[in-house]
Amino acid sequence: MRRGGAAARWAVLVAGLPIMLVVSGRAHAAPPPPKFAPPSDPCREAREACERHLRLAREHLAVSCEMLKDRDRHAVDGYYVACQEAWDAVWTCPRDRELLIDASDAYADALAGLLEAARRHGRLGNGGLWVGPQGRPVLVPYKPQALAVAAECIASIEPQAQAGDKRLSRRHLRDGFGLPVVVRVANRSTEDKPRDFAAPRQSLAATAVLRFDVPGHETRLQTFAGHASRDHAAAVLDLANPVEIAAVRVGTANPMLAADLSAPLLDVLDGTPRSSVIGFLQPFASGVSRPHLEMLEPHQPGRIPVVFIHGLASDEGTWFDMLNELRAWPEFHRSFEPWVYHYPTGVGFPQSAAALRAQLRAAVKQCDPRGTDPAMRNLVLVGHSLGGLHAKMQAVSSGDRFWRGIALTPFEEMQLRPQAARVARTSYFFEPQPFVNRVVCIATPHRGSLIASLGIGRLASLTVKPPPELASIHREVVGMNPGRFRPEFERRTPTTIDLLQPDSPLLEAIRDLRPPCWVSVHSVVGVGHASLTGGRDDCVVAAESAHTEGAISEICVPATHTRVHHHPQTIVEVRRILEQHLHETGLAGRQPCGGEADPSGGAGGQRLRRTAITAAATSSRPAGTAGSGTAAMPGGAL
Repeated sequence: MRRGGAAARWAVLVAGLPIMLVVSGRAHAAPPPPKFAPPSDPCREAREACERHLRLAREHLAVSCEMLKDRDRHAVDGYYVACQEAWDAVWTCPRDRELLIDASDAYADALAGLLEAARRHGRLGNGGLWVGPQGRPVLVPYKPQALAVAAECIASIEPQAQAGDKRLSRRHLRDGFGLPVVVRVANRSTEDKPRDFAAPRQSLAATAVLRFDVPGHETRLQTFAGHASRDHAAAVLDLANPVEIAAVRVGTANPMLAADLSAPLLDVLDGTPRSSVIGFLQPFASGVSRPHLEMLEPHQPGRIPVVFIHGLASDEGTWFDMLNELRAWPEFHRSFEPWVYHYPTGVGFPQSAAALRAQLRAAVKQCDPRGTDPAMRNLVLVGHSLGGLHAKMQAVSSGDRFWRGIALTPFEEMQLRPQAARVARTSYFFEPQPFVNRVVCIATPHRGSLIASLGIGRLASLTVKPPPELASIHREVVGMNPGRFRPEFERRTPTTIDLLQPDSPLLEAIRDLRPPCWVSVHSVVGVGHASLTGGRDDCVVAAESAHTEGAISEICVPATHTRVHHHPQTIVEVRRILEQHLHETGLAGRQPCGGEADPSGGAGGQRLRRTAITAAATSSRPAGTAGSGTAAMPGGAL
């Protein structure tokens, strides 16, 4: 049976052989017509490729998040690959709006995870981001774009959204491509020892864009094996100034650049201790309550310093709401830079004013040692409440009038030791600062405040603890010169509450001092409260007292004393004054040195495109009218 079955099979094969040969011959002689192939559709293929990249980006992102939770260092590389896949998705199908939005979101999430994982595992520093295996790391360099800091001066990059703060009424955001971050600038300043006038924490708004090479250059093996077979793609981490750069090119796509202009101010507030009460009750008790001038951003030649001076029982944080609104104005970024003066508000007003004079001179000398920068000869001082008196004291000549506010005998006839004489001379005898030519007084008590004369004011004055060095000098000076000082000065060192009493001789002396002709003075008066006498005040300072003699402009704002410098009308007025300052000084339209965008393009030949956001692109609505919450950042088109 087996032999018969085998013979039958062979018979079938042999019988079929001629047919197979014929078919084979026909195949070689005349191939059959090809199967039907639909015509290629580039749009469909691009969409499929984009969806594939986006799917891989989400997969890598999910796995990397789990690795980050497990503190696995490979999360850095997983996030890096997710960023590249999302970048390729944007590049591949730039015309599909929905896919572009999805890919941009995945890209931002992956980049946020990458920076956070890199920070946790010590992969940020030395001018860039380190990726790849430990034995063969790859540096992704930082590339500041129109940002006022060099790569080697970046201390850290903060990728997480900063928590809100009630001192900022709203947040200025702009949707778009990239990840808004805070760039902290390296400096050696501390809270106790400010150095070179840099604030202990200088933070800048930036948008991080991790740029890769042009996709599609993989070999067949790399395409088959995926990212596991490749080294890390060449990339550059751009840190772009979102005020000067409005959009980014990814292939033929040109999405707007994301922005968060409020984040740096929130970052600074988070790292700044509140010292308003300490500075009032215990002046000079610690480093945070000593007088010091601070630059909130690295100085750039060509930008005009605007010095903000806080009031009684307050600190520099009170200005951040106004700064938040001014920084949403592109011209402020280009033409001005914010400085703040922090000082103890409880005692030693003449000494604090003298410290401000000395520090302003030193800061101007440091920023412009050759005296060639016109911006450093046109400073603007903005003071709220007691800060307005400090601002005025920088722009007047004392003669002997200020000294006669405390003494009955000329200075030359006093018996003073060298140290006491030096303190008295710098505190009570001064000339206007030649580089200050504009002063803005906001709710400033030029004629004092009735609250200072009431029981609550006197009680507050008695609770102030004078610094030991001033108390010692006071005892020595009074002891060596009996009967030569006014009774109120002989009793004790005057506090700021004493200064603000309407009948204070020192306050009367300040009121009679007049700035020179080259100094323009502006006034903002709070009238948000009806007084018992039928007039208007701000609950602390009467409108008549806040009126500034010789001011070239004055507006009344319906706000109370602690809110008048937060009010939208005040912010609009300060902006108007700064615009006027630019035109009158001839500095309008000038560009500060530095901060140019890189022209080479870096990896892949692509680069961030720099554009000026013009005034026409800025909302004409007064700043602050949107109230609390999130506000849209105006942006310009390329």
